Amino acid sequence: MAKIGVFSDSHGNIESLNRLLPRIGQVDSVFFLGDIVEDAPRIANRLNSGFVSVRGNCDGWAEEPLEQIVPWLGHRILLLHGHTCSGKLSLVYKAKSESCDIVCYGHSHVPSVETEQGILLLNPGSLSRPRTRLGPSCAVLHLTETDATAELLFADETDSAF
Repeated sequence: MAKIGVFSDSHGNIESLNRLLPRIGQVDSVFFLGDIVEDAPRIANRLNSGFVSVRGNCDGWAEEPLEQIVPWLGHRILLLHGHTCSGKLSLVYKAKSESCDIVCYGHSHVPSVETEQGILLLNPGSLSRPRTRLGPSCAVLHLTETDATAELLFADETDSAF
């Protein structure tokens, strides 16, 4: 079993992470989905884990790739910011073309967990600039060899599991 913290769109401000840390707990890794990639090691350090990151539309100078595929426990997880895709259907097509069963993306600052055509689509929302009244958020991805589930965590403690 693996537990992965998923973060995006911190824009240089990870202050809300302090309210989320007790509920995130120990993770095996951190996925950071861009905007501002310099925050990825800061978040991973707070969680005592390694990290994988991709750059977003506000990371033009960064060397991180625009997307990465991470194999984990038999899953293929596509990480991208989301600014290069036009909607959820394009995320599904991209995942299928890369033989991925999970897509982690950001950019919209709106947290969501959905399954479309057998693909788990996970957007952790934004740590610093949420575009919902739910407040700053992140996600935890739970993986086994046969299943993948995700949990959205909100700084105001109104959490959702999917």
